[in-house]
Amino acid sequence: MNVPVTPEGGLTFEDGVSDAGKYVELRADMDVLMVVSNCPQLNNPCNGYNPTPVQILIWDTNVL
Repeated sequence: MNVPVTPEGGLTFEDGVSDAGKYVELRADMDVLMVVSNCPQLNNPCNGYNPTPVQILIWDTNVL
């Protein structure tokens, strides 16, 4: 979802910038609780109110 902040501090709903095959990579240097939502947002018709599959991979770099 693409929700830019306006210069006045408000929020707008814009067309998404993601496509199939794009990804976000995050690194956590401490314990983290992460929540991901893959459901239609009622105020943003950009996905046609139709969620698409998401894949989440987690690597533990502390494991030998």
